[in-house]
Amino acid sequence: MFENTLIPVAYGERPDELKNIGVTLKNFGARSVCLYHVHESGSFFRASDISWLMLLQEALEEVGLSIEVKRGEGHIASSIAEAALFQGCDEIYLKAKRRWHIGQMLLGSVSQDLLRLSDVPVFVQKIRPHLPDCGDGLRHEDLIVLYATDLGAVSARPLPYIKEFHGARCHILHVRDRMADPSTERRRRDAVAEKLHSVEEELTPYFGQVTSEQRIGDPATQMLHVSDWLKADVVVLGRKKQTSFSAPMGDTAERVVNESKASIFLVP
Repeated sequence: MFENTLIPVAYGERPDELKNIGVTLKNFGARSVCLYHVHESGSFFRASDISWLMLLQEALEEVGLSIEVKRGEGHIASSIAEAALFQGCDEIYLKAKRRWHIGQMLLGSVSQDLLRLSDVPVFVQKIRPHLPDCGDGLRHEDLIVLYATDLGAVSARPLPYIKEFHGARCHILHVRDRMADPSTERRRRDAVAEKLHSVEEELTPYFGQVTSEQRIGDPATQMLHVSDWLKADVVVLGRKKQTSFSAPMGDTAERVVNESKASIFLVP
């Protein structure tokens, strides 16, 4: 899943932080990383000194990863999305850095555009799991994963990736509307429970514990609540295909990406 990862970088990135990211990715099975920098129009560093990129490359090579450095031009998010697709990358790694006053980790406009545009999965590193200052980094066996599913085609796409996470626990969450009458509600509840049980069985070989539940209410609100209750490290969910450049990734996915304290693995 993380075997070939693209990491967008900008001038000012710290080699020690990139090295820690490399340790975490390697523990997820990464073998190679593409460091990708997009020249910004009017930048003082445009096509000149790239020594800072070489320092980032050396830091990741110390971890034992194969590193390729690529550069692009034009619209930043589009350039990154195209590079990840053409390079055959398994995923794009993003780090949320800006902190809001209530403790949320927010993404910049480039990251938001990239989440909408990318045709490969995007892993957004947020508060949990913490990047280690030293040591062996995050390990598969420590992971708590929340898999949010509407039991449709969009949310079924993440299943192969969830299996690659392995981990201590996977909790499957389905949020739905309440049916109009008690009899219909009971039939709907039983049908959903049967489908969730099938997903549990499919994921059981890959996690120490697999559980599921169905809730009634607003999907984003319930996902955020369960993620905090579970102390999830990663929330995995599907993203609707965009119909235009300005189209949202889906109201639910966008809110979860912005407000979750856990990291996000978003599958288009």
